[in-house]
Amino acid sequence: MLIGGFGVAVAMLSVATTATIVILSPSPPAVRMSAADAITALRDPVPGFDRSVMAGPPTGMRIPSLEALIASELHSVPASVRVTWSEDVDASAADTFKGKHPGPALFAGEAIVFEQRGPNLFEKVSSDTGSGSKKRLIELARPAFALSVRQDDGQWLTAAPQRPLLGVWQRNILISLGLTLLMLLPLAWIFARRLTRPFRVLAGALGERGQALRQEGPRELREAAAAIDAMRNRLASEAGERARMLTAIAHDLRTPLTGLRLRIEAAPEPQRSRMVADVERMQAMIGEVLTFARDAAMPTDLIDVRALMAEIVHEMRGHGSALFLLDGDDAQVLAPAPAFHRAIENLLQNAVEYAGGGTVSVERVATSVRISISDSGPGIPAADRERLLRPFERGEASRNRNTGGAGLGLSIVRDFAARHQGQFTLNDAPGGGTLAVLDLPTA
Repeated sequence: MLIGGFGVAVAMLSVATTATIVILSPSPPAVRMSAADAITALRDPVPGFDRSVMAGPPTGMRIPSLEALIASELHSVPASVRVTWSEDVDASAADTFKGKHPGPALFAGEAIVFEQRGPNLFEKVSSDTGSGSKKRLIELARPAFALSVRQDDGQWLTAAPQRPLLGVWQRNILISLGLTLLMLLPLAWIFARRLTRPFRVLAGALGERGQALRQEGPRELREAAAAIDAMRNRLASEAGERARMLTAIAHDLRTPLTGLRLRIEAAPEPQRSRMVADVERMQAMIGEVLTFARDAAMPTDLIDVRALMAEIVHEMRGHGSALFLLDGDDAQVLAPAPAFHRAIENLLQNAVEYAGGGTVSVERVATSVRISISDSGPGIPAADRERLLRPFERGEASRNRNTGGAGLGLSIVRDFAARHQGQFTLNDAPGGGTLAVLDLPTA
């Protein structure tokens, strides 16, 4: 309803403004010229006049008295002179010459001219061409007309006032439309901002750290905001319940595993060593599940990425891993430090297990920090990359005890990236192997 009402209001305001400007605009002044001007333009090019040669005389309403006056001035016969009203002269201007208003009037071909001498005082000018009034008639300003004179070759040389590309009324309407646009632009901008503000608030509230949704604006937007707010609360509740469930299950499993480990100590070799290894592997998997559940509730910290990466690489190199941190950019991100540490450790551990090591780089790309880990291992087939990013999925289908792991490493990295508005991808490394890329927004 608000958008429709705004459209109707803008249309009505535009029409009303344009009509008001057109109605209040003064009538366009008539183009006036004298017979002397026309004769001068006929003899030589004059600014403001067009000269042309036509095979026949121009058509239009003729002015016989002016034809006789100009023929006398040119020492020609009246039949060789043609004077016609310009197309721009309206009926009121022509009526002036028919006696409706003081000024030149035509009666049976005789020109009667009144010259104003003072307020409400007019003097009749004699039409006797033999007197000194002839010059006054030649120089008298009249509405625009076209003057044509027949040449010796039978063609007609015509001089007429130039016609502008746009008439006075056309310019008035264009000016009124321009003024209307200038008046409507601020209103349209204000209404547009008001209409889109709920959308901006909605988009901001949908972020990970978005503010609470304010239910304002049109009714449709308020309903959408209420539905999204309810859905977000429901998803947050379900995520919290899932984390609590995983934590409870993993915690409860530790007690029977501890008792099983004590009983295994009494078993003979070599069964005892294999059973102990199985129990330790299960305990490691439970630890991963607990960490996976706790990461979602950690507070964020301002992390110096390169310094922390150097610390993690140095720590893992102390265990004999062939890891190298390349020179790169300094950058900071907002994320829980333990979760960030764990995500990087998972990626580096994969490079160590499958390739014996790799290279690590940190660079700034636009508004993101890109962490790249490249190894020269066997690589990951493109068909398996999406599957390996899901929880409890492993590349080693047999899940033997030598490879270990619960299949949570890459899924933890992907969830960590998604939780902090980042992105995690697996690609082919140059020269073979795997290239893991983690993009996070800069702080």
